[in-house]
Amino acid sequence: AAAPWFSFPWMTTFPLGFYPPAFIPILVGFVVSAIESMGDVTASCEASKIPSKGRDAESRIQGGLLADGVNSIVAVFMTTAPNTTFSQNNGVIALTR
Repeated sequence: AAAPWFSFPWMTTFPLGFYPPAFIPILVGFVVSAIESMGDVTASCEASKIPSKGRDAESRIQGGLLADGVNSIVAVFMTTAPNTTFSQNNGVIALTR
């Protein structure tokens, strides 16, 4: 009756902390990953022969960045590596259109 409904048991075994000197390198990594994701989504648009400029394309890029961010946050809480988009899929899209 006193047990919590939802918990992360490994947080008591491996407490979360913040290491300030690692902030800038990790921030740079996330910015590079975001730029890569923008390029991958744009290349996917071009390979799919849909507009890669304009309001729809910007919406797709925002959706891709949001999905990467949410997936990375979930991955961190599950103690796995963050997720990124894969540019290899662009070649598959181009081959199968």
